[in-house]
Amino acid sequence: MSSSGSVSTDTIPLFRQAFAATDPVSSLLHLLNDASNERSICDLLFAYTDEIDENPYQAQALTSILLKLRHQPTPEIPRFSQGLRNLIYEELGDRLFKREPDVMVYGPKNEHLLDALIVGLSYQHDLAAGGDELAVLQEGLNAIRDGSEKSQVLVVGACIQLLMGGHVILTEDVGTYRMTAEEITMKLKSRKRCVTDPQAIEVVDLAISHAESGLKQENNLEDVWSILFPRVDLNPLANDNKNKTS
Repeated sequence: MSSSGSVSTDTIPLFRQAFAATDPVSSLLHLLNDASNERSICDLLFAYTDEIDENPYQAQALTSILLKLRHQPTPEIPRFSQGLRNLIYEELGDRLFKREPDVMVYGPKNEHLLDALIVGLSYQHDLAAGGDELAVLQEGLNAIRDGSEKSQVLVVGACIQLLMGGHVILTEDVGTYRMTAEEITMKLKSRKRCVTDPQAIEVVDLAISHAESGLKQENNLEDVWSILFPRVDLNPLANDNKNKTS
């Protein structure tokens, strides 16, 4: 997910560095107060999504920083007065709406799946859950059953969102996007054949079970990405030595 649009490209790396700081919340607040302009929240969220793109396995940790940040006193940013939490909600929703990801090639670098992860986190932690994000979810639930790689990406993207925060689609807050758990179960079962990757099939089965049990918030999963794309040890020599000593 590359940074684009009207953003301060020289500021985004500073925000990314702040996410990795010893005290990331203080570091991020310092940058926000220093910037003190209407683009700073947008730059912060570009940095957040860029960090998740680079290491989706750290998505929950990065989001926990954002959650702590949104409860801090609002920096003196001109034109904004609704509070940092509302700013994050608004800008993140806008950020996801403007993305036009490539949904053709299935894999851990697929932008649609990475966006689905960010949306799932947004549902789970009440960062953003507007109509634009729910439209993406419904695109997966209504994917054409043609056996294409694109249909697999769309269905798996919907499963990521449902497993992480599917409870939101049951509420009246989502308006016309509201669905029942039974409807979602039926749609997932009818589109399981779109998915061929073994790990993806496991995720679809988990999503079906989640829907069958009512999409209860307490049953949301923290980490779907590691199921879809298990971490690979990049040091086979270490594994070989470990096996020799065991």
